[in-house]
Amino acid sequence: MLSRSHLQIQTTGVVLIDILCLLAGSVLGVMFGVGPDEMPHYVTNHLDGWLIFVGSIVLANYLAGSYRVHYRFSRFNVVVTWLFSLTFALLVLSITSLAWFRLLLGRGVLVLAVGIYSLLSLPAKMLVYEHVFQTAVFTCRAVVVGCGPWAEWARATLESRWILPRHQVVAYLVPEVDPGAHPEEWRDFHDGVAVVHATPDHIGDVVRSLGSDLVVLAVDRPEERRLYGILRRLRFTGVEVLSRLAVAEVYTGRTPLELIDENDVFQASLESRVPVVFRLKRVSDVLVSLLALLLFVPVIFLVALAIKVSAPRSPVLYIQTRSGQFGRLFRIIKFRTMQPDAEAGTGPIWSVEDDPRITPLGRWLRRFRLDELPQLINVLRGEMSLVGPRPERPELVTELEAKIPFYAERSNLVPGLSGWAQIQYPYGNTVDDAARKLEYDLYYMKYMNLSLDLQIILRTLRIVLLGVERDEIDHPVPG
Repeated sequence: MLSRSHLQIQTTGVVLIDILCLLAGSVLGVMFGVGPDEMPHYVTNHLDGWLIFVGSIVLANYLAGSYRVHYRFSRFNVVVTWLFSLTFALLVLSITSLAWFRLLLGRGVLVLAVGIYSLLSLPAKMLVYEHVFQTAVFTCRAVVVGCGPWAEWARATLESRWILPRHQVVAYLVPEVDPGAHPEEWRDFHDGVAVVHATPDHIGDVVRSLGSDLVVLAVDRPEERRLYGILRRLRFTGVEVLSRLAVAEVYTGRTPLELIDENDVFQASLESRVPVVFRLKRVSDVLVSLLALLLFVPVIFLVALAIKVSAPRSPVLYIQTRSGQFGRLFRIIKFRTMQPDAEAGTGPIWSVEDDPRITPLGRWLRRFRLDELPQLINVLRGEMSLVGPRPERPELVTELEAKIPFYAERSNLVPGLSGWAQIQYPYGNTVDDAARKLEYDLYYMKYMNLSLDLQIILRTLRIVLLGVERDEIDHPVPG
């Protein structure tokens, strides 16, 4: 995920809390496990094990996105990340113990350390996220340059109740060309926020007088360019400066089509670490898919049996042609959730909410994404990845490429079983929905890495386990 300097204090605080809880859990675990007298000797003899244990949990939390700004905070995600970090740490300890031919940490002491760490860490994180980050001390104070529709969008985005730590827009700053303007004069208010007029040379003074941690440019590009020199200097004084595009990407996880052009897309493709990530993704895709197929064998068998019992004369699997990387066609494998020959009279069309073609069992399978389990075979074949854009029908791809700018960029990536757009935006069946989902796909293409893939997989678990989609739709950008 993206990280910014104006949030370093908050994110560093979360890291320190985690480390303190780990140290407390480790110390108390040893104290209760072997006793105070044996504690120094035990710690010295098992120092390598403790370093691996603590380091693995911190690394796992970092990869899972725990130490970043939250714009979709939920208790479930905190718990899932905690479970992942412990699983990761125990796995690393086990592998290291096997490689070094000795037990790095005693089981009893380790169980006590994990238990105490969990009892300390989970409540502490909930307290920080739900209360501490809402207080004025940790509030990020922002100044928005501009006072139009884009400025209102920036404020709505920053002050969303889902953003943690809390953000507050303290003023709209309107650049004035007139050298006689008074930067300190508060001319008026807009929706409860002061509007300050200042010449470009006095923007830095106004921002500092307001105690702002963040400046957001909410003006058109020609006006942005006029202010670049002043804002660059402001950033070197320790104040973070974000463009409209950066605000959208940092706080909503998407790349709005209204804010990019051909050059932006080209630069994003050059800066992306795609070649290296692709190789690592392929290795992880194969390993995880094989493991998942083994683990889900009972579930796959029960789902297939249920489909066959509900409709004995109908096929269990549904095989359909989809468009893959670079437009190559492949046959996707899914459990059947619709009536047989559902498109016999209509041809390829989007599924709609409460689609009458979906069977009652199919509706339940779709809710928990169990219908997609056979796609693990497509992943093993290399036709799909665990994470990537949703594979669409070739007929729909042709239509959408003609109507939506940059839609063809999706085809540069391997389609995924799950994806950033799938977990961020609810299911849609219109061209506008496809355009909104493309914005998330473009963000994923720009910032793709294994850490982001891991966060997508962990958040997909929320859908698989609870059958729930994302919380709300982001504020739309001005048209």
